[in-house]
Amino acid sequence: MLLAASAVSCDSYLEEKVISGVSYDFFETKTGIETAVNGVYTAMRWYVGGERYYCLTEYGVDYVWEGADGGQKDAFNKYSVQMNSGAGLLYEFWENNYKGINRANTALMYLPRVTDMTEAEKTVREGELRFMRAYFYFDLVQHFGPVPLIMEGNVTEIITDFQRAPVADVYEAIIDDLTFACGALPDAARQTQRGRATRWAASHLLAKVYLTRGSAVNDRRGQQPQDMDHALTYARAVIESGRFALEPDYATTFDQTLQKNSSETIFSIEFTTDVQFNGSDGNKMHLYWVPTYENLPGLQRDVAQGRAWKRVRPTPYFQTELFDRLNDARLYKMFKWFYTANKESSIPVWQDRYYYVDENGRTTDDLLYETPPELVGKPKFATGDTAAYFIPRFYGAKDHTNKVLDAARNRQLQLDVARSSYTLIPVDNNTNHFFPGLLKWLDPERPDMNYEPGSRNFTRMRLAETYLIAAEAAGRKGDYETAAAFINTVRHRAAYREGEIKPKEWTTVDGGDASKLTASTAQAMTVAPDDISADFVGFMLDERCREMFGEMNRWEDLVRTETLFDRVKRFNPDAAGNIREYHKLRPIPQQHIDRLSPKPSPDKAQNEGYY
Repeated sequence: MLLAASAVSCDSYLEEKVISGVSYDFFETKTGIETAVNGVYTAMRWYVGGERYYCLTEYGVDYVWEGADGGQKDAFNKYSVQMNSGAGLLYEFWENNYKGINRANTALMYLPRVTDMTEAEKTVREGELRFMRAYFYFDLVQHFGPVPLIMEGNVTEIITDFQRAPVADVYEAIIDDLTFACGALPDAARQTQRGRATRWAASHLLAKVYLTRGSAVNDRRGQQPQDMDHALTYARAVIESGRFALEPDYATTFDQTLQKNSSETIFSIEFTTDVQFNGSDGNKMHLYWVPTYENLPGLQRDVAQGRAWKRVRPTPYFQTELFDRLNDARLYKMFKWFYTANKESSIPVWQDRYYYVDENGRTTDDLLYETPPELVGKPKFATGDTAAYFIPRFYGAKDHTNKVLDAARNRQLQLDVARSSYTLIPVDNNTNHFFPGLLKWLDPERPDMNYEPGSRNFTRMRLAETYLIAAEAAGRKGDYETAAAFINTVRHRAAYREGEIKPKEWTTVDGGDASKLTASTAQAMTVAPDDISADFVGFMLDERCREMFGEMNRWEDLVRTETLFDRVKRFNPDAAGNIREYHKLRPIPQQHIDRLSPKPSPDKAQNEGYY
C-alpha cells in the first residue's frame, strides 16, 4: 500500500523520503501519522506531473483549442470514440484520487491510537486528512458523478463489491469533511510547513463546493435552498480574514519567484528545484502552453522562452472578443506575445521583392512589396531583437480549416509580414503550432532547455477566485449589487494602474489615445448591477475565464453551470460535431468495473452514454 513520505521537516517544506519495511504499528506513532499525512499530500502532485489534469479540464471546452501535438486531444477535446471506459488517463485519475482517499482513511483509522501526540496535534492532522479526502472526492464527483464513497480505513480484507453512491451523498460527505476541517485547521495564511492546508483553504474549497452543488438546475446534486448563502458566507470569511490580499499587479500572480510567497495564494502544492523533494515528475505544466517558436527564423529553443509541446492554445475569439483590450490589462499580461532572436545563423535577410501568395499557397507575379535598396541583403534583425510577434488583433485571414475569409485582409496581412523586420503571426491565423504562449506556467528556473520536471508551485486556490465565488453566490441570490462589488475588486486589479505605461499595442493596435498612455482604467473596468444581471451566469463564466484562463478549472465550470454542451457547440469547432449531452460526465474506468464482484448491471456500473 504505501505511503512514501517522511514527517521530517526541512525549513518550510513538507519533505518526503522513502520508508520501506514498516508494519501498520508504525501508524500508531507520531512519526507514522506524520508520514501518512505527507503521503496523502503527495497524491496531489499527480495532477501536474504530466499530461494529465489539463487534458481533463482545458480540452473540450469553449475558449481553448488543441495544439499540434498530444495523444489525448481526440478523446478529451474532440469527444471522439476514444472517450470511453478504456481511456488510460481516466483510470490514472481514478486510481490516484482513490489512492489519496485510501491513505487518508488509513491514517484517520490509526490516528486515535497514537499516544505520543497531543490532542491539539491530532485535531490539526485530522483536519488536513479530511480536507484532502474532500479535495479528492470533489474532483471525482465533478467528473464521474456517482462514485464509490469509502470513508473508513481497511487494511485486513479485500473488498470487491463497491456500490456507487448517489451524487447527493458524495456532496454531503465532502461538506461534512470540509466543515470539520474549517474548525480544526490553523487560522493562518499558511502553516509553518508550507504546503499544508489551513482553515482558509478549507473555507475556500467549501465555498466552491456549495456553489457547485447549488448551481445545478436540471442535474440532481442534492442541492439545498441555503447553498448560495453558505457559499457566500465561507467565501466572505476568507476575504475578510485579513490573511490574504490580491497582488497589486495581475502579472505578479504567476511570476515564478513571487508566487511561492504570494499574498494571494490560499493553497498550493509545493515544488522546488530539489529532485528528491519533487519526485521524478516535478511540475510539467510549463511544457504544454508554448508555441513552436523554435521553428521560426532567428529562433531556437531556450530555457527562458520554454520548451514547446504545443498542446493547448487560446482561441481567436478569446483573444479578439472576450477582453476590453483598451482597459483590461489581463490579456497582454498573461501571454508571451514576443519571442526574442537567439539563433544568428537562421536570421533572414531582406529580399528585394515580395510577391503575393494566393489562397492555395502559390506565389503569384503580383508584386506585394519592394524593399528599399539600402536594406536588400542585410539581416532583418539581430540576436536579442524581436524575431516573432503574435499580433493580438483580428486580421480575418483564415479560419480553423485554413480557408481564407477575406482576400483584402489577407493581402494586408501578407504586406505587413513582408515589410516587417520580424515574423508577424495574427491570432486568427489559426495554426495549432503558432499562438501566444501562456506565461502562467512558464518555468525559467529549469537547469537546461530540455529539462522536463519543473519547480513551479501548483497554485490551486487564490484569492481572486474567492472573490468570484462570492460574487456568483450573491448574484445567484439576486443580489447583483453585492456581486458587482466583489467582481469590481478583481476587475480593478485587472485594470491599468495610474502611472503604469501601457503596451505599445494599446495605441498601435487597439486605437488607444496616446495622451492617456499612463492613465488608470479602473473606472472603465467597473461594472454596475445592471451590466451583469441580464445574463449573469454567462458574465461570470466569461469573467472567470478572463481572470483564470489556463488554471485548470474550465471544464468543471462549464459542467457546474450546465453550459458545457451549448458553449462547446458554439465556440469549439473541433468538438462541436461530436459532443453529446452525456459528455458532462466521464466514463467509469473499465479497469475498476472489471474488478467488481458481484458484477453490477451496466447501468449501475457505468454512466449513461458509455455502455
